[in-house]
Amino acid sequence: MPSRRYRVSVRALADFCQIQGDLISVYRPGPSAFEGQQTHNALQSKRAKPYQAETPLSFRWQNPAFELVVSGRADGTFPDGVEEIKTTRVPPHDIPSGLRDLHHSQAKLYAAIYALQFDAGPMLRVCNTYVHPQTLEEWPLERAYPVEQLLDYLLDCCLRYDAWLMRVDRHQRDRQPFLAQLSFPFATMRPAQRLMAESVYKACRVGKDLCVEAPTGTGKTLAALFPALKAMTEVEVRSLFFLTMKTTGQVAAHDALQRLDPAHRLSVVALTAKTRLCRSPDTPCDGQFCPYARDYFAKRDRLREQLFEPIRWDPDALIELAEKEQICPYYLSQDWAIWSDVVIGDLNYIYDTTAVQPYLLREIDNRATVLIDECHNLIDRGRMMFSAEFSGFALQQLLQQCPKKIQNRLRKIQTRLREVCTKFGPGLCYESPQTLLHSLRDFMADSAALLRDNPQFEPDALWQPFLFSCTRFIRLHDLADAGDFCWRYGTGSPELRGIELICLNPARLLMSKHQLVNNVVAFSATLKPWPYSQQLNGLAGAITQELPSPFQASQFSVYLANDVSTRFRDRTHLPERLRPLLNSLVGNGKNTLVFFSSYQQLQQAARLLDPAEALLVQRADWTARERDAVLAQFRAHRGLTLLTVLGGVFGEGIDLPGEQLEQVVVIGPGLPQVNDVNNAIRLQMDQQQLPGFDFAYAFPGLQKVLQAAGRCVRTDTDQGEILLIDDRFDAYGQQGWLPVHWTVHSGPLQRWPGSLTAL
Repeated sequence: MPSRRYRVSVRALADFCQIQGDLISVYRPGPSAFEGQQTHNALQSKRAKPYQAETPLSFRWQNPAFELVVSGRADGTFPDGVEEIKTTRVPPHDIPSGLRDLHHSQAKLYAAIYALQFDAGPMLRVCNTYVHPQTLEEWPLERAYPVEQLLDYLLDCCLRYDAWLMRVDRHQRDRQPFLAQLSFPFATMRPAQRLMAESVYKACRVGKDLCVEAPTGTGKTLAALFPALKAMTEVEVRSLFFLTMKTTGQVAAHDALQRLDPAHRLSVVALTAKTRLCRSPDTPCDGQFCPYARDYFAKRDRLREQLFEPIRWDPDALIELAEKEQICPYYLSQDWAIWSDVVIGDLNYIYDTTAVQPYLLREIDNRATVLIDECHNLIDRGRMMFSAEFSGFALQQLLQQCPKKIQNRLRKIQTRLREVCTKFGPGLCYESPQTLLHSLRDFMADSAALLRDNPQFEPDALWQPFLFSCTRFIRLHDLADAGDFCWRYGTGSPELRGIELICLNPARLLMSKHQLVNNVVAFSATLKPWPYSQQLNGLAGAITQELPSPFQASQFSVYLANDVSTRFRDRTHLPERLRPLLNSLVGNGKNTLVFFSSYQQLQQAARLLDPAEALLVQRADWTARERDAVLAQFRAHRGLTLLTVLGGVFGEGIDLPGEQLEQVVVIGPGLPQVNDVNNAIRLQMDQQQLPGFDFAYAFPGLQKVLQAAGRCVRTDTDQGEILLIDDRFDAYGQQGWLPVHWTVHSGPLQRWPGSLTAL
């Protein structure tokens, strides 16, 4: 194991040593990174020599067990001091005192390191300059300190951090023998599972990104977790992030870790939605109102050690600790995650633009390996995470709740919204709403003052979500690249007006997140065609691996019904064409899933069928409990037929082995709906000399089809029948888009041998 090396930014060190203050709830986003950079440059250019801008400063802390480097760039240095510039739209007295203290702590640390690195006098000026990004109005807050006092402060912070790093270092050294001796929790590995594990291990060791297509039954969760943990003994990777698209993937990861580490030697933290963890949902997340937010930083400091107790910090454990210690479990899990061995959570905790984990990992130089389960969803999830909406309906709701002075400010936003929606009209557009964005930024800057000046108004449940949506809309607009984004303007009454910021291609922003970590291992049963996946998932430079199926070809009976068209022009006759088949499936003694491309198509077919106890028809409004009840029926009974939709909860992530599911019927190639957004994606791909129709329609539909078909045959002893209905599937087979381990036949629908009843 190489000698331990730690790095921490000056800002992160200041944050770590913050032991006073409450959590606050009011969202007052700072200006964008671009605005901040431009403002910094403008101020720095005004400073007279010998002022030096962007001065690199570093300090090496010696510890017998490890090496620590504290580093950063001071915004400016004078011969007798340092300056930290903070871009803000509010004067300093409107910034929470805890945040001002954090800014001043950061400047003091820079001053101390400056005194060590350069020949400074006995006194140094420490200046926090707050500046408005548009007016360039400055609010300087300056104090002079003896150098000895600054050095004492640096020493105190480093000692506090050193004590924690010694605890972290001891834990990580203690885990080395455990990881070195870690064994696979089963007697043997499946051949494909071993191939995947070997590739994951090598990729983690050399820091390379890896994309693995591994068919159902490979055992992908263990094939990713086990070698990634083993590789931590060889390289300076300190943590693993196991990211999932759905809760079922997190359950599988927890189960795998329980098999690998039943004694809980590893520290494991689950990142969970705030709505699930919040203990005071009716109050703002503010120490003034919520006891769990009150004095948060002192509690966080006192509880750090508990991270390493032999407890798996899942939601239940976090909530139990929160109730005992009166601390916010959501923010505590976020703070603990950067120090734990394994983090399990949803994809958005790393990839969303509001996620704090990427920032924290970078600031403490925590090299992490990221494992992404079901990563065929990364493209669509990326588009969702990097898209935003400003809603006229939400604005109208808030207007009805606010006092007149706040209403006046909101009506300015309402006017700008009406103007841009009228100017650009309905439909897609490549022009951004600049005037509205200016109004939103001004409102966000003044939001704290508006509350202070209207003490009779207590923010209700509408206030904070509105501010959050404004923050998100502004931030994503600042990230939007003209080639990857578009806007859609909604016209009509004030409630119907709105603007969508739509991400067409998430690759660039996904790649920026991939580059923050040691390496990414992404795996799924459906990643081909490779050009499609890698062009859009931000992993164009990753190594790819396609694994053979663990099952025998004889276990699959796949039939392509090539005399049926499910195209839009043939929709009128399709239900009648399918009625004999569907009636033959109901009550044939086998459990069957029938997948349609849409609820409309499903309902048209269902109306023609004879009602039967064995026939289940999914509704779009089914709750999670209702869906679980259907799965329970499939596990307990035989002869059931469920009509469902591609891409839904029954299309991936469910496990019905053996006789619990013996037939899968897919009606149509699952092409996304033809609309202006998908056509914009198609056009963008065409402009990049890529097959636009395939990227926008054919390949996303193909992955849904293959995921649905993958529900059939889950174990070595299963026998499954798969029926794909549409003449286009023949072409898919000829182009090599269907799994190579399938035994495929094609012909007229009436010759499909899977039904017990003649069609």
